[in-house]
Amino acid sequence: MTSVTLLSQVNDTVPGSRLPVPGSRLSHFTLAIGAGWSHYFANMDLVPARNVQKDFIGASFRFMWEPEYRLSLGLETGFYRIFRVDSTLTSEYQMKSRMNVVPLFLVIRMRIVDNFYLSLAPGLAIQYTRITGIGPDISSYQFSFSNFEAAASYFYPLSKLFLVGGEARLMYFGKTNDLMMSLNAVFAVKL
Repeated sequence: MTSVTLLSQVNDTVPGSRLPVPGSRLSHFTLAIGAGWSHYFANMDLVPARNVQKDFIGASFRFMWEPEYRLSLGLETGFYRIFRVDSTLTSEYQMKSRMNVVPLFLVIRMRIVDNFYLSLAPGLAIQYTRITGIGPDISSYQFSFSNFEAAASYFYPLSKLFLVGGEARLMYFGKTNDLMMSLNAVFAVKL
């Protein structure tokens, strides 16, 4: 019974694939780099609201282990600007505030149909804030440990090694209790 179950795993590979040749590798690694628009949804209004910018270009980097089955595991990081505030306090002082985030997620991804994937990713994030223009520069770091990401991806294979596609993701940051949405163009290479 065990051998029948194990043999059914081999036959249950990607449709159209052949049975593996002894010693061949059916799994591979993928490195993906993405960039695109991101928008920050704050859970509170920042004052003055007219000076708050929440739309930026963000970047993501993902390393995935993709076995022959539908589930893949990987690590993801990136760099996103959360918000920017520029205010003129007096004729002498102009305050500039920036908040950035660097997430580190453990990605669990599933191929739904050919080239279309859904993923969930828990993890942590480093939030970095810098304020300039009011005396000495002020910088602070904070770690957010209860973060979550959900993403939908489509990858079109250009060749056996290269893929291009798009990705829509929604990130939740537990420290600030806020959301961020991102739409990325993605380039990936199979290693």
